[in-house]
Amino acid sequence: MGDDIVEWVTSNFLPFEAELRRMLRRVCSGPAEVDDVIQETYYKVLEQGKLDHVLEPKGFLVRIARNIVFDRMRRDAVVSIESVANLEELDMADSAPSTERVALARAELRWVFGLIANLPERCKEVFTARRIYGLSQAETAESLQVSEGVVEQESMRGMRLISDMIARVGVQETPARKQPTARKRHVHDR
Repeated sequence: MGDDIVEWVTSNFLPFEAELRRMLRRVCSGPAEVDDVIQETYYKVLEQGKLDHVLEPKGFLVRIARNIVFDRMRRDAVVSIESVANLEELDMADSAPSTERVALARAELRWVFGLIANLPERCKEVFTARRIYGLSQAETAESLQVSEGVVEQESMRGMRLISDMIARVGVQETPARKQPTARKRHVHDR
């Protein structure tokens, strides 16, 4: 078990445990079952390995606990009507993006990277350092061994060129990558 998982549990689960216990008291048969569900929730979280995909820790934990309670109810086969009614209290809006939204965001990201790929080389380096990696103007200048004035000029140039590309091709169409310019043939070259 990695230190990052333990840190995640400490900062995201422990502060919320009392509230989760209160929610579970309404759907569990008694304190022992609440303890079991909490314990199993800890286990399921620790078993994950990585938790960097979790955007809403509280909703994530409630969903795990709810699934555990639901599995127990299904196994027991005899469930009180009150427990089923109270199970709805464990429903929380899942703020995780839908698969469609994830696919759309990835397509948008590819589109943006396509725009950036069409920038001239130094402009692309400055733009990537500033906008993608979040470096300051001074950090960018130092890392690329150029002056801060050059960084400022290239940043503005990058924004202007990207705006021009968007105006030319529209939003969501991936611009064609620049091809090396071939020598134009004149009529008398034939």
